Amino acid sequence: MNRAANDIAPASAALAFHHLGLAVASPEEAFRYLASLGYTAGNTVFDPVQRVNLAMRHHPVMPDVEVIWPGDGPSPIDKLIKRNGTMIYHLCYACPDAEQALGALAASGIEIVPVSAPAPAVLFGGQKVSFHHVSGFGLIELLETGSEP
Repeated sequence: MNRAANDIAPASAALAFHHLGLAVASPEEAFRYLASLGYTAGNTVFDPVQRVNLAMRHHPVMPDVEVIWPGDGPSPIDKLIKRNGTMIYHLCYACPDAEQALGALAASGIEIVPVSAPAPAVLFGGQKVSFHHVSGFGLIELLETGSEP
C-alpha cells in the first residue's frame, strides 16, 4: 500500500521515540558494553507486573536503553532470551494518549494487536505503559505521558 506522507503524519505527530528495550539473560555484559559507549546508569527496579528486572541506561546523544532481565518467576521475555539470547525486545514511544496514538496508527493502515493493557510502570514513576504488536515490525511499548511528547 502506497500512502502519501500526509496520511502518516498524524501517527508520527502523536509519538516520540523514548527508548529501546534490550532483553538479556543477565545484565552484566550489557552494562559493561553500554558503559564503554558512555552510557550512565539510571533507575533500576523490579517490575512485579511483568516479573522482570529493569535498568535504564542514558547517553547524552544516543537513544536510552532499557535493559530487561528475568526475575525469579516466569516472565514475558523467558522464551525470547532462551531462543534468541540477547536481543532488542521492543521500541518505546512516549505519547500523551495511547488510545489516540493507536487510532492514528490504525488510520494509517497499520495492523496492531494489543499485547498488554495499560498498567502503571514502576520504572517510569507509575506512568502507564502498554505493549502492542505491530504487523511487519514487532513489539512496541507506549508510555503514556499525559502531555505532548
